[in-house]
Amino acid sequence: MAPLPATRDGREFHCALALASDLPLSEAREIEMEYRRFLYLAAITDAPRVVPPQIRRAWQMHAQSPEYALFCNGVVGKALPLDDATRMLGAARAYHETRAAYRAEFGQNPPRFYWPEGVRPRVPRWLVAHAVILGLSGMVAYAQGQPLILAGGIGLALGLYGLDLYFAHVSRKRSAFGDRLSDDLSHFLNQSQGH
Repeated sequence: MAPLPATRDGREFHCALALASDLPLSEAREIEMEYRRFLYLAAITDAPRVVPPQIRRAWQMHAQSPEYALFCNGVVGKALPLDDATRMLGAARAYHETRAAYRAEFGQNPPRFYWPEGVRPRVPRWLVAHAVILGLSGMVAYAQGQPLILAGGIGLALGLYGLDLYFAHVSRKRSAFGDRLSDDLSHFLNQSQGH
């Protein structure tokens, strides 16, 4: 029941989520409840918890709060960095374990609309390009007897990886919910600390 951030004009977290994500208010309220359950599941274990896309929207919005780290340390009891766990190895297994923990803790199956049966792991964007570049440069280097060709392929693959990291960082900045919402959250959190 710990308070989640609200806007300066008093809009509660689920109302801000509905506005930012263009959702009906009732759906945003349900997502907030499922997000709270995710926070609880993350707090009771150090096992990786994979959150479905619907709930991740709330997590992203909450993580943009300037006081998110304090909330996690004070309420969750540990840091809870926002990450895309669907890109990790074993994401499907960790997601099924998260759903099993949900059933065990709350005595019911997670709602399918918000917690589908499975999540598809996301393959890193440049993985295929890395494989092709390294495979071709390795074959050509072997056939020609020129190890520098393989070194060039490794350099090109690393360059693509660097570009991937750069563009991922830029897209994260662009996908932010905007300065106004961040200012509202900051104002609310600063006001609530003063009381």
